[in-house]
Amino acid sequence: MPPVMIHLVAACSKTGKTTLLEKLLPELKQRGLKVAALKGHLQHYDLDLPGKDSWRFARAGADVSGLTTPEGYILTGSGKGKSGNEAAAEMLKDIDLVLVEGNKKSENPKIELVRSEINPDPLLLINTIAVVTDRKDLNIDIPIIDLDDYSTLANFIYNRFFVRKGKTNEDPGSDNNTSSGTGEELTHFDQSGRPRMVDVSMKGQTGREAYAHGEITMAPETLARIIAGSMAKGDVLGVAQVAAVMAVKETGRLIPMTHPLGVSAVEVNFEPVEKEPARIEIGVRVKLTGQTGVEMEALTGVSVAALTIYDMCKAIDKSMTIQNIYLVEKKGGRSGHYRREQN
Repeated sequence: MPPVMIHLVAACSKTGKTTLLEKLLPELKQRGLKVAALKGHLQHYDLDLPGKDSWRFARAGADVSGLTTPEGYILTGSGKGKSGNEAAAEMLKDIDLVLVEGNKKSENPKIELVRSEINPDPLLLINTIAVVTDRKDLNIDIPIIDLDDYSTLANFIYNRFFVRKGKTNEDPGSDNNTSSGTGEELTHFDQSGRPRMVDVSMKGQTGREAYAHGEITMAPETLARIIAGSMAKGDVLGVAQVAAVMAVKETGRLIPMTHPLGVSAVEVNFEPVEKEPARIEIGVRVKLTGQTGVEMEALTGVSVAALTIYDMCKAIDKSMTIQNIYLVEKKGGRSGHYRREQN
């Protein structure tokens, strides 16, 4: 499998791309990635100039030519019908990530560097996945990362493209993670950045469980009528409970990259809270024995239960607010037990 290739680009030169790449590399290495760094889109390089030995070897037909020393090596090569980046990627199959400085025309994912005093207006080229900047007022629809926050940038790259066995606190077998059980790096994005469903066919069947929480706030009068069972549409919480169970079973149809699962059990609970703000707290627990986790099923159940309560009560209270939906706990899978720290 070829490595992930990301281009670090900017509108002009002298923006600090090399420095950013230099600072980012050790952060990525700390996360267990094997990383190559390339200077991209050059017209030529010294060791490949006409007359140089490496140039002569290449002209003579060598598939790869280069120079070696007792401490290291430099290799050059090309691929028929391929750009230099593509040919380099083929040679770097054991590398996880290739960071390329430059080449705005590439179709690979790009991270753009924006400096307020040099290039304050982002280009936002096709396949730009994030902007790294010192601007505090930038308002765009893709992730913005502070120029000096190399750790956050490394986490962004790692979380978007890699979930490696034993290297995160997430469950490699859950629907929002990526291991196939073979030790390969898999994500909901392929190497070209296109979405895909994770292959879990090689994973074993294990017990899985997840519990999610959410709440819907409302006027005290609305809550009182729900408790009293006097809403015009009927038993609000009874209907919401059925809706939550149905949503859990339909998660594979609702969330694009989740797997259809044979759920073993669904528990739904509601806790009315009359003190301000008046609200109903919702909990959904999902269990199965299978190859992937049920976090998304539990979260979907909570979400649809809250939406159902809203639908049942919206005639008298359109100001209801659905909020604080999150995973509380998950069990099973390679990462074992996770429990959210409560504030």
